[in-house]
Amino acid sequence: MGKANDPSLKGLSGKIGNLVYYQRNGETYVRAAPGKQSKATKAKTSEPKRISQDVVRQTHAFLKNYKHLVRFGYQEHAVGAKTAYHRAASYTIKNSFDYRPESAWKVLDISKVRISLGDLTGPEEATASREGTGVRFTWRDNSWEGSAKPSDEAFVVLIHESRAGSRFVYQGSRRSERSHFLNLDGADPNAKWHAFLAFSQENEYSKKRFLSNSVYLGEV
Repeated sequence: MGKANDPSLKGLSGKIGNLVYYQRNGETYVRAAPGKQSKATKAKTSEPKRISQDVVRQTHAFLKNYKHLVRFGYQEHAVGAKTAYHRAASYTIKNSFDYRPESAWKVLDISKVRISLGDLTGPEEATASREGTGVRFTWRDNSWEGSAKPSDEAFVVLIHESRAGSRFVYQGSRRSERSHFLNLDGADPNAKWHAFLAFSQENEYSKKRFLSNSVYLGEV
């Protein structure tokens, strides 16, 4: 993968021969097209490699439903041709799977997933619980500890138990307010949701946001 510097290739997208051209942030990049494996080659694939391939498959099956969330939560990690999604996938593959001895395979553990990743001081003593028509997120006001500020805004996320839906607010209540209510109007009242909380802070000069690691708060 690399940047295509030839001016004649600017704006080009798609496969040409064994090369794939694509656009990222107004720049043109090129990479080699993946080769096709024969059935015989696939049959010879070792078990560790098959497990590794399945981890990648599970990761993308999960994250494809939450691109909007990781685009915000991993925005600091979007550099050049590497997108926020790429970084989220890399983190998930390396850190969010449990080995199951009974099957000798790995399974995605949603409690180990991070919806955001960053160095901002994260939530402390956080909880999520049902309240009326939604979910109440609470936390201790840890402003001025580390990089935390009272004006930091809560990034609150609920992922449906089916792993195919979400409710969220990118910039919710401030850290100093110690809680945020996320309404679930219209949702199945019997459904369960996985709750995550993080904070974001705006850089006063660049106006870009940087985030804390998200915290998993359990199923509500």
